[in-house]
Formats: sequence, C-alpha cells, structure tokens
Amino acid sequence: MPYPPNPYTRQPGAQQPNPYGAFPPPPGRPFGAPGPQPSGGPDKKRTALVIGAAFAVLVAAAGGVWALTGDDKGSDKPSAHGGTAPAKRGEGGGDEGTAGPRDGGESDPNDARQAGEAKVLIDQKGPDVDRAGADVPGIWVIGDHVVKTVQDKVVAYSTDDGKEKWSVPLPKRVCAAPKDTTDDGKVVVAYEGDKKDECGNYAMLDLKAGKKVWDKPIPKSGGFAESFIGLDMAISGNAVGAAWFGGSGMIRVSDGETIATPDIQSGCGIDGYAGGKALLRSWSCVSDNTSHIEKVDPATGKATWTWDGRKGLQTKKIYSSEPAVVSLLSDDKKSGGVIALKDGKERSVIDFAGQSYAPTCGLSIVNHDLGGCQGVAVTDNTLYLPTEGNYSSGNEIHAFDLDSGKRKWAAKNTSKRELMPLRADGDKVIAYQKASYDKAGAVVSVGSDGDPKVLLQIPASMTSAENNFFSARYLYDNDRFYIATTRLSGGNSGDGNRMLLAFRK
Repeated sequence: MPYPPNPYTRQPGAQQPNPYGAFPPPPGRPFGAPGPQPSGGPDKKRTALVIGAAFAVLVAAAGGVWALTGDDKGSDKPSAHGGTAPAKRGEGGGDEGTAGPRDGGESDPNDARQAGEAKVLIDQKGPDVDRAGADVPGIWVIGDHVVKTVQDKVVAYSTDDGKEKWSVPLPKRVCAAPKDTTDDGKVVVAYEGDKKDECGNYAMLDLKAGKKVWDKPIPKSGGFAESFIGLDMAISGNAVGAAWFGGSGMIRVSDGETIATPDIQSGCGIDGYAGGKALLRSWSCVSDNTSHIEKVDPATGKATWTWDGRKGLQTKKIYSSEPAVVSLLSDDKKSGGVIALKDGKERSVIDFAGQSYAPTCGLSIVNHDLGGCQGVAVTDNTLYLPTEGNYSSGNEIHAFDLDSGKRKWAAKNTSKRELMPLRADGDKVIAYQKASYDKAGAVVSVGSDGDPKVLLQIPASMTSAENNFFSARYLYDNDRFYIATTRLSGGNSGDGNRMLLAFRK
C-alpha cells in the first residue's frame, strides 16, 4: 500500500491532502521496548526521548518524514550521598588544584591526575537525606561561582578553587527550579508547602549577591481539583511561568506579583512552559486533543503569536524557545515528530530519514516540564541531535537545517563513545563524551568531519564517579565542566554519593 503524499508539498492539479492524518508505522521495534544500554555499564539507565527510526511514519515517497516521537524511557536512578568536610590540596599533573569540600580523610583526587587531564575543582558529596529519591533540582553558573540547590538551601561554590562562597537557607526543601536565570543573575525556585509532595511557595534569589530577595506562597489559579503536585517552571526575562496538577500561572521575577494570563475556554488547560531566550506556553483542549503553542510577552502574559498545532498531536517537549523547536506526539504514540516554528507558522518539519535520535529528557510527574531536555543544541538555523546509541558502538551527532528540515551533516564519531550535545559552537557542537566502564569522559568539539576533538579530559581516577550519576544535569561554561545530581538517596556508599563535580583545564 503506497504511503500518502507529502502534506507539506502541494501536488500539482490536486487538492491539498489532509496533513493531520496518522499513518501506521513501518515494522520495527515496538514502541516502548527497551533500547540498547547506554555507556557507563550494563546496569546504567537513562531517561531519553527517542525519535525517528523504527517509529518513523513516512508521508512521502520522495523521502519526507513525519517521525514518531517516543515516550520517556529508562529511569532516574538516584545516587547516594554522604557528609562533607574541607578538602586538602594536592599535586597532580604538575599543577596544584583543589577539589573543594569532601569527606574527611579522603585523598585529593588531583593527587592521581595525569598529564593532560583536567583539574578536579569540586568533588562535593551530598547530605544525608530522610527519604530516597529526594529531588535537588537546579544548577546555575553565575560569574565566578556555580550555584546548586541542596535540600532546604542554595549553595554557591567558587569556579576557581571549589570553595563555598555563600549559602542561603530556605524554610523547606526546594522542589522545583527552572534551568535558566535572568540576565542579571536572578532566579525563582519553588519550595515545599504545608502538604506532602506539594510545591507551595516561591522564593526569589539574587545569585550574584547571594541573598534571598522575596518569599511568597504560590498563587492558586482556581483550577478544578488544583494541587501544587508536579509543579514545573520556566523563566524568561522578568517572568516565571509554571504549571502544576490542575493549575498554572505566571509571576514577575522582580516582586513575585501575578501576571494576568488570558482565560482559556472550558475543557482546555495549560500543558506547560519553556523558557530561556523566549517564553513559550503550550495549551490543549479535550475536544480536539490538539496542542497549541504560544510565544508569551513576559511583561503582559499575552500571546504575541499562536500556532494552532496539528489535530491529535500533543506537545511532548520544547527543545528551544528561540528559535522555536517543538516535539509532538499522538496519544496512541503512532505519529508525531519535531517541527520548527517561526512567528507562529511552520518553518520546517525535521526530516529524520529513518534514523533514531535520543535527547535525554527527565521524567515529570504530570509532564509539565516541557523545556527540560538535555542532549540537544539549537542555533538560529541549526538543530543538533544525538542518534540513539548503545554501549558498544556509541552514537553520532547530526545537524539539521531549520529552514528546510533536511540534514546538513552527520558526524560519524570514530571514537565509538556516546556523545551528548551540550551547546552549539558556530558550525560545530560541544558535547560530553560519556565515560565507559574503563575510560573517563571528556568534553569534545564535534563538526561535520565526525572526529571529536578533546577540549577537556576528565581524569581517569574519576571514571567511577562519572558512571554513578544516574540523574544529573551537565553544563560546560568558560572552559569548566559540571556534573550535578538532580536526586539524592538515603544511602552513603562509595562513588554513588556525589552531588556535584566540576573540572577545569
């Protein structure tokens, strides 16, 4: 049976076909079936969004692809954490370094550093916790320090020597945080309220000054059976957008006051927000089961443009707010794809040509964390995605033109190691080359030639520590690489209790 014609190309002399139909996927691995094991050992799992390949739904014999977007798979296995104590200085690779606070009696990891390996700036253990799976969301690099949420406080460490610079206590545990800050280094986090598992309060922190500016209860939006469970948030400019079970809302960063948002018709609700360079809001209605994407004015809460989506497809993730790049998926998980938008109109549909891609996306209780994916990088005209990899042969990074949706180049990755894009760098992408069971990871630059060029080599002595981050965020900023856990556990053993690692050349 031939595939339907491409809905993005008008057929000469023919009526424009329906672009919203769902077509059966070709034979292949069933949706949700376990994929290959990632690097880091056979027991290590990750949370990934798989798009393309066996899930692709072809819509044109000429090669156009409307690829199916897979659901989150894997699990966020927590790492164990222990107490902290001051570190001692060591000599490694001919250059002194410090690894910041560590458990008393431990040797400095820089003692084992070899020539060409990066310094270990921070080797920070987490605190004891009263329950397994305690979230510690939020890591930001601001000037000369890196800031991490640690249960009921926010702590800044120097990016030069790893020492603690300041700590801001909060009344209760931080339970949600955006991945971005304002341009002047301010951020709003959510912390627990009076009820169990609810994020009931906001606090605004000045990360440059190291102080809390204001602290307020989260205003309710009046939704049916509203509860602050599963709250996820995004920040852009002077606005924070958040969505939770049964409700959503926007506030100003400067003073915490509510930003009025347009009423949504009965039977519709906010899917979530994505921030950064712009603030995007997704909403959908039960009646047509279709997501709508809006670019929101942070000052007024009103939409500056709206894309009315494709019938039957829901917003799964937003890879970038500016330019807008969105991943969509149907409820039956048989159709969907990745689309670029511009001024509320479709710019392109990304053509995966039968290949699987797997950016790493965290689990969300009610799937409001639209902008939380890692392993994807976007510039004004290019999207970088990692192919679905495996433990033995690694993966590749492919670049796509956002104007045409076509692939620009495919890095072949002769290293046979898994690569996670961190950020774009001109016509190249900077990526984390993950550790294997016997080789430490590295930060590399990857271009169309496919040969990763090492920018920062993690010491071999830290390989086990790298491999024991089962739920983490990764940042590369000013020649420094950070790995920060996003979940604590009640244990305290070996390399499984790291909370924050930082390296510099």
